[in-house]
Amino acid sequence: MTRSIGVLISGTALAHAITATAMPVATRLFTPQDFAAATTFSSLVGVLVVAACLRYELALPLPEDEVEAVNLLALSCGLTVAFTLVVAGIMALIPPAGYALLGQPGLTPWIWLLPPAMLIGGLYLALQMWYVRKKGFGAIARSRVTQSAAAAAAQLGMGFAGAAPQGLLVGQMFNYGAGAVGLGVGLLFKERALLRRVSWQGVVQVARIHQRFPRFSVMEALANAASIHLPVLLIAALTVGPEAGYLALAMFLLQAPMALVGNAVGQVYLSGAPDAHREGRLAVFTSEMMARLMKAAAGPIVFLAVAAPAAIGLVFGADWTRAGVLVSWMAPWFLLQFVAAPASTALHVVGRQSWAMMLQMFGLVLRSGMVVLAIVIDARFATEAFAISGFVFYAIFNAVVLRAAGALPLAGLSALRASAAPALIGLFIGLLVSITTASISEQLVKGG
Repeated sequence: MTRSIGVLISGTALAHAITATAMPVATRLFTPQDFAAATTFSSLVGVLVVAACLRYELALPLPEDEVEAVNLLALSCGLTVAFTLVVAGIMALIPPAGYALLGQPGLTPWIWLLPPAMLIGGLYLALQMWYVRKKGFGAIARSRVTQSAAAAAAQLGMGFAGAAPQGLLVGQMFNYGAGAVGLGVGLLFKERALLRRVSWQGVVQVARIHQRFPRFSVMEALANAASIHLPVLLIAALTVGPEAGYLALAMFLLQAPMALVGNAVGQVYLSGAPDAHREGRLAVFTSEMMARLMKAAAGPIVFLAVAAPAAIGLVFGADWTRAGVLVSWMAPWFLLQFVAAPASTALHVVGRQSWAMMLQMFGLVLRSGMVVLAIVIDARFATEAFAISGFVFYAIFNAVVLRAAGALPLAGLSALRASAAPALIGLFIGLLVSITTASISEQLVKGG
């Protein structure tokens, strides 16, 4: 398990380093309003793409039989194509005035990119889960590097050419597409004999065997995605100024530890959790993994929360200082989400899809409701309300996951104790960086 995590982390670290290197340039080529339009686009994709395979892709690591698994892969990819065509047909019926409700006029001419982004995003989800099944973590890591390099090249190239905001949108599509192509070509070369075992009968059979995934997990996934992206859409459409752009940068910075460790651990966890469940050690397997994640993330996230308000304007440009304030507000939410995201698949491993669905429905109501309430009272604090709701939701979510895995109710306390020392180190370094960057900024202002 440690070697698999290391492979994924190394590839993901390089991918994230490429994106992070390009970001200070992108924030000077594109305005916060351009990023707000791109965030609205990515939120629409994020809500729709999770249902593209009807969640059959989550079942891919579970079958012991390879023929059953490859038919599941075919089913997932076929459903993605069908779902994309349905969405494209619905979009063709919506008049331009309907898209104006998104509050992002710069996005309307490019909204037609949504179906292709959904298609390649859904195919990437299915292919990635196939490689998780095969423990092909090296291929997944390489696909992430390719994604980031292609996206950064597209965004910066189009940014220098003055193509805004479409440069950000095309970059997002390259992000999905490059990974899907790489994994797809590898599959065709390595699994040609197995792919010939795909049949209509086999696809129908696996659809019936694993029907609990579309029955429960589609609503769960849609609710989960909507609880994250619907508040962003509301903020983009109903608040004054490019608040969604600031939110996008803040979320990017806080997702750095998740990109480096969390997603990698989640995929390795899913590949090992079914065996752990069958052997009766899922509780220990899950609680130990959550404790390691909390310890790994506490330092970096506390550091970002303390340093960001002073440092972001210096690194990304003076127009982006609001994003630093949002980082501080959202840090507790992202720390708990970082721990929850990999372990959330435990609910599927133990057959508690109904629990997962109810949790995500609760999250959707809680998070969207708090944002709407804040907009009604004072729209200036809508993003802060979003941050608080995220912290409350993931605190509850982690407790439910531990309960489903069979861990003791107080198992989460060990994770908190383990994270105390890294959090203090992050606090100390963050204060030093904050003081230093504030001094540098003051000198630049005086010198300017």
